[in-house]
Amino acid sequence: MNGFKMAMRRLASTVTVITTALDGRRYGMAATSVTSVTAHPPALLVCINQSASIHGPTIANGRFCINLLGVDHDDMVGPFSGQAAGEDRFAYGTWDAHSGGLPYLLDAQANLFCVLTKRVSYGSHSIFVGEVEQVRLCGDTEPLIYQDGGLYRTLGLPTQS
Repeated sequence: MNGFKMAMRRLASTVTVITTALDGRRYGMAATSVTSVTAHPPALLVCINQSASIHGPTIANGRFCINLLGVDHDDMVGPFSGQAAGEDRFAYGTWDAHSGGLPYLLDAQANLFCVLTKRVSYGSHSIFVGEVEQVRLCGDTEPLIYQDGGLYRTLGLPTQS
């Protein structure tokens, strides 16, 4: 399936950080596997590896936040992709808590607060469908893009990090 992986490297996506909280602990991971499902009701899906530390807490909490990263957030991708663990990930960026302690990035391009409405297991991952209950927008539309194994501020121009 090497061809599949190579083809997916050509699919450009906005980088996000998915967050949840459980029993006073925050969980987060970087993800590009986020897609809108419907506008009525507003819903998104995100794919999370079943071995990821955020997987179980997302199910238990039943709520999660999708934080869309902007061009100035490239330093957050490594820590939220496994270079840091647990609470240490939240040392990057400025975070606040939504109702129920759900962490969200204050200067994200957008924060989409979701209620988990469906989970489907497929291979090594779970597909989480969340109905968006609140949206928070911040700043201009300047997404941090992931493509071909690199981070880009604009398509075709790699970041300097």
